[in-house]
Amino acid sequence: MQMVKRIIGGFFLSILLLWLLSPKQELFYLLEKELKKSGVIISNERFQDRWFGFVIENADIYVKGAKMAQVSKLELNIFFLYNTLKIEGVTTNEAIHNVAPKDINYTEIKYSVLDPLKVTLLANGSFGIAKGAVTPLDKKIKILLPVVKDIKAFKKFLKKDKEEGWKYETNY
Repeated sequence: MQMVKRIIGGFFLSILLLWLLSPKQELFYLLEKELKKSGVIISNERFQDRWFGFVIENADIYVKGAKMAQVSKLELNIFFLYNTLKIEGVTTNEAIHNVAPKDINYTEIKYSVLDPLKVTLLANGSFGIAKGAVTPLDKKIKILLPVVKDIKAFKKFLKKDKEEGWKYETNY
């Protein structure tokens, strides 16, 4: 019985050490490679490897050759059971201000094994506050804007609801 405990403990310790010491920059390069297939390029970024994830600072985002946005900080933390993506300081290009918000101050996307069928979203920016969820099984996206400021740029994509306020719903 003692030997079985050591083998199981050694296995989990090995998995943990492999994750902590793995080159997370390669994971980011794989993401960049997949985004490039869709015409999205991330450039001028500064990459920092951390124990449970990575941080990217001062990144420019280009879509099909045109600069669309600049991101001050993007932080990905992977904790196996609870994963977060935090994005700070997104400034969009003036060319897309008619369909996108001017600034997104803070965005947090969370995934937890406790609720495996939902990815939650919380954002704050020039548009106000947004709360949302993506349900991959149903292939639905629902974003609520309970506190709105400047939504005239993308108001045509929203619906007004008496209980929830402005909302955006779509299937993918």
